[in-house]
Amino acid sequence: MWTGETQPCTQHAAPAGTLRASDTMPSRPASPRTLLAQPAAAPWADAQRLQAISHSHQRSLALGVSASAVPEISPAPAAAVRESIEQHRRLFQQAAPVMEMLFEQIVSTHSMVVLTDPQGTILHAVGDNGFLEKAQRVALAPGVNWSEASKGTNAIGTALFNEAPTLVHGGEHFVRANHFLTCSAAPILDHAGQLLGVLDVTGDQQSYHPHTLALVSMSARMIENQWINDRFRHGLRLSLHERPEMLGTMREGMLALSPEGAILGANRSAIEQLGLTVAALRMMGLE
Repeated sequence: MWTGETQPCTQHAAPAGTLRASDTMPSRPASPRTLLAQPAAAPWADAQRLQAISHSHQRSLALGVSASAVPEISPAPAAAVRESIEQHRRLFQQAAPVMEMLFEQIVSTHSMVVLTDPQGTILHAVGDNGFLEKAQRVALAPGVNWSEASKGTNAIGTALFNEAPTLVHGGEHFVRANHFLTCSAAPILDHAGQLLGVLDVTGDQQSYHPHTLALVSMSARMIENQWINDRFRHGLRLSLHERPEMLGTMREGMLALSPEGAILGANRSAIEQLGLTVAALRMMGLE
């Protein structure tokens, strides 16, 4: 009999070729500080990532973005920023604690944590005071849009376009004024697979670390899981994972169900474990 509480379920077999959260994570999760303590590796070794950067540069050219563009550094009107936050109040409330926790892991790395809306407009940012001042010089601040159409190739805009975790490092940025940055961004999806926004860590390129993108991706998933838990806090929820010990962790799949058993929502891990795609979830037309 179903109750309003989360029901655990162990899934034993995943379809061949299905990507599982456990496939992309270490068997014994390292703490964020342990990850960041490890030596850095070159960020440009991934041919697939370089191809994505190349495609983004082509889009930037087609969009008419100028590589020599001078950033508009005047701050966005405070009223406009407040209105934007109010429009995305629930995302802001779910993301803010995660952003603070993420920043604790990168403190003193000359970096900042950024949250944007689905169009790439910055809603909130926390970071080292020194780097925040430096970021202001390229308009990396609340109220400013960082879509590819506005800023060319950058982690926020390119993650929005590809709907995938994205690293853009140094000279890979299309606009030359942003070449001093290294940026790691991951999209945030809701229970229906729709884009809520992007979580990003941006810092001085000298602060690059290969595990930053993994930290950002994990943090984005935390926000997604909190979103679905809050959205269906009074409904039926099913937890699933092929490994029982992963139930109750960030990697568990989460399904929201109607009393009749129809899917009302799913987190990213459930989508992967069931061999579905985000596109398939969207096609369900969930509210």
